[in-house]
Amino acid sequence: MPTEAKLLRAAIVAASAALIVTACKPSARVEDRQVIVYSPRSCPVDQARAFAVVYAGGDFEPSADAPPVASLFLRDVDAPMAALPSATRSLVVDVTHPAQGVDWRGVATVPPQGPVSVLVWPQGETCRLSRNVIPREGAIFGVFGHHLLVAGGRATSAATVPETYVGDLSRGVLDSLKLGLGTRRTKASVTSSRQVDAAPTAAIVAGGEDPDTGVALASAEIYVPDATSREKLGDFDRTRVSLSEPRSEHGAVMLHNGETLLVGGMGLGGPLRTLEIIDPVSRNARLAGALLLVPRRAPTVLRLASGEILVAGGVDARGEPVPTLEWFAPDASRPTKRPQDLVTGRERGFVALDAGGALAVIAPTDTSAPNFNNVWMITAEGGLEPGVALDPTELEVVRLFPGTDGAPALWTGKRWMRWQPWFGAFQAIADAPTSGPGAGAVASGDAGLALWIEDAVAPSDMSVTGTFVAGYRFSTRSEFAAAPKPLLDDGPAFFVPDRLAGPGRPVRYDNAIGLVLGPGASAFLADLTFADVDVDLDVTSAAPYVVMRQTDGVEVEIGGVACAFAAAARQHLHVERRGSAVSAAIDGGEPRACPGTIAEGARVSIGLRGNAGVPSSSATHFSVSRR
Repeated sequence: MPTEAKLLRAAIVAASAALIVTACKPSARVEDRQVIVYSPRSCPVDQARAFAVVYAGGDFEPSADAPPVASLFLRDVDAPMAALPSATRSLVVDVTHPAQGVDWRGVATVPPQGPVSVLVWPQGETCRLSRNVIPREGAIFGVFGHHLLVAGGRATSAATVPETYVGDLSRGVLDSLKLGLGTRRTKASVTSSRQVDAAPTAAIVAGGEDPDTGVALASAEIYVPDATSREKLGDFDRTRVSLSEPRSEHGAVMLHNGETLLVGGMGLGGPLRTLEIIDPVSRNARLAGALLLVPRRAPTVLRLASGEILVAGGVDARGEPVPTLEWFAPDASRPTKRPQDLVTGRERGFVALDAGGALAVIAPTDTSAPNFNNVWMITAEGGLEPGVALDPTELEVVRLFPGTDGAPALWTGKRWMRWQPWFGAFQAIADAPTSGPGAGAVASGDAGLALWIEDAVAPSDMSVTGTFVAGYRFSTRSEFAAAPKPLLDDGPAFFVPDRLAGPGRPVRYDNAIGLVLGPGASAFLADLTFADVDVDLDVTSAAPYVVMRQTDGVEVEIGGVACAFAAAARQHLHVERRGSAVSAAIDGGEPRACPGTIAEGARVSIGLRGNAGVPSSSATHFSVSRR
């Protein structure tokens, strides 16, 4: 095992991958990139007997005769994995053990240089990270990039100020910071803070209240990682950002340009209507152009696939749940949709969906109330559609997490479930753990990792109690994974709709003609993003639009306003994206340039949308290829 690995706290297994990169000269050079696999100490992998399969993903098409997959026993430290291409951007690691009926799985993005660290979690189990983060009330908990933060609050056992901890989700370790938060605070927000595509990711802790006086605070602090260290463990900058007004119990989200938006919350005079933007570069804050229709504290704030901001839930000045949903432009300058009222309950959860819109789960105040719909899809167009209701007696709590495959995960207090987008219903996860988050703070580590804070017995000493970060990995999928070919021949797998699907609805699957879309209805490939790409599909009635959506929500509709001629396809549609240029060819003809362009270097998700000029459009035999 490498010397550096011995210095780490978590249980480790290690291997070395030789990645081939092309030099400026005709000859190739070999760059050794160490791949280190970690497991939580409370759920360790037996390195001596474990076997790993490593799947590489990137902006390349896998070769049928030489797939980008490596297999090895973890005891074979420094074994080469030459099958992994130089263009590898992500790794999915699947670890098995012959004597145990459980797999460990993890996913990691390959950094520009240095070792690749992957934390694997056991399938069907919850695990705790090893560091006691000190029992506290009102902990501030959030994830930014590949790191997590536990800060603030009030210590439950002494008058001391709780330490600030930062954890590395690629290694599973937690460290206390030398300085930590400069201001004692609780009920604050944590958001990622970065320039677009910049690394490493910083974090903004904004607002909150003094844990002793309960007075709302008018400041924010920025955690700055150390880009020169392997751990990238930095600390909080001592320069605070002054907010326009004090606010606590607000919602927050990172905007597409790296700024942070604060929404509502409690001010000095009650719930706030204002929205405020923090610029992490200038370290200034400014009020946004829009105002909430309904002042509220404790709202959920989501950045949708369209780039719009959805504000949901929260509590008004009378202490009553707010039913009103509000939508705002990506820069929070104005409302974009007519507000809608959704049923309320004693507890609610909201999560954004890949194709657009959001999912809501509401635990009713009265479980015996008849005809109470507790599962709702908030469509991309701002409509409300009831899903298949859950048994209200099952909803002890609502802990809703984003999920891969367009399938968010839900902990009900009794079981783990996942959303089934083509059925409009939740289904219990087979072999899921029987424990989950309680009353403590929760966060999403990635689209397949649920995290929370819990009070528990320390795994290293059963006589010691403490507070720990726990997690459950329910899925592993990378945005760089390959899409199976072809799709839409045997069902809608790998696509997710932007509204409820089924017979008689604007989105449905028909065995005879494939995916059928009404005007404006969409279905997107889940999880995957692309750089240069080819898209092919067979048209079975009218041609749907091919949609390329950037991460900021800006779209090019091939067949719509951009490249309108593509809507004339009767048999086949071929679309290419190369850099900022998009072209299309219909029915085997020559490619023609589209006036719509993609931002240079932007990654896009791919979807199909119903042609606005016909009652329905449909397609089958769909394929997408990375170039």
